[in-house]
Amino acid sequence: MLVEIFNVLAPVVVCAAIGYIWAKSNHDYPSEFISRLVFNVAAPCLVVSSIGQVQLSLAALIEMAGATLMALGLVSLMGVLVIKLMGHDVRTYIVSLAFPNIGNMGLPLCLFAFGPQGLALAVAYFMVISIAHFSIGMAIASGERVTLKHFYGNPILWSIIIACLFVGFELDLPIWFANSVGLIGQATIPLMLITLGVSLAQIHVSQWGVGLLYSILRIALGLSAALITVDVLELEGVTKNVVILQGIMPVAVFNYLFALKAQKNVETLASLVMISTLLAMVIIPIVLSFLL
Repeated sequence: MLVEIFNVLAPVVVCAAIGYIWAKSNHDYPSEFISRLVFNVAAPCLVVSSIGQVQLSLAALIEMAGATLMALGLVSLMGVLVIKLMGHDVRTYIVSLAFPNIGNMGLPLCLFAFGPQGLALAVAYFMVISIAHFSIGMAIASGERVTLKHFYGNPILWSIIIACLFVGFELDLPIWFANSVGLIGQATIPLMLITLGVSLAQIHVSQWGVGLLYSILRIALGLSAALITVDVLELEGVTKNVVILQGIMPVAVFNYLFALKAQKNVETLASLVMISTLLAMVIIPIVLSFLL
């Protein structure tokens, strides 16, 4: 069991360590360019190629989308209540509690733990969260209003439409197209993990108390929402495992990037990302020991 868990976590740690060491060695790394490249090109290709390579029915994708929305709704509701009970500003913390790092860490972990089917289901989870994160979440973090542009300008949304059309009509991707999006999509996970390492190396933590508090809340509330979701929807097998594993991911690095761009609560978000990531590296092996 320990060997299996090590095999799952090792590639994630190695890739993130490469980014961390690279940044600490004072080498240039265009984080903003890489993030845009991943979000606008590589991740949409991963969505299409992952769904196309695994024989998942439209019903399975809809089931995962419904489970994702339920888990997101539950963790958001619980997060708002807890933040208000503590007398803190909801806008400052709710995005970090609601939107975990299901891309940089969640996708590779689901791939290495549960295989291609796990990756395909994790991608479905990633699609739903990404649409909400880069529209509603981004607007909350930056103080903007949510507009239709946040949705139709989202490349992930268009990749979802393409993937669902092929699945719904039971079409096979043209070989040239499948090879192209498959090759580009393969770059997503290593680029995400290396960028995660670079981001962690550049973050300066100064608020350990609040960072630890909300890091614990992120994982505890995420796990609670996931367990309620799989119980209510009676999910089984890989679908159940993916929902639970994605639920315990740490605070997404993008939340820190949103704060940096808006120049709001930068140090607070930095502490949440760093501490929750370190905490997750302890919690994830424990949870995997039950799931594998």
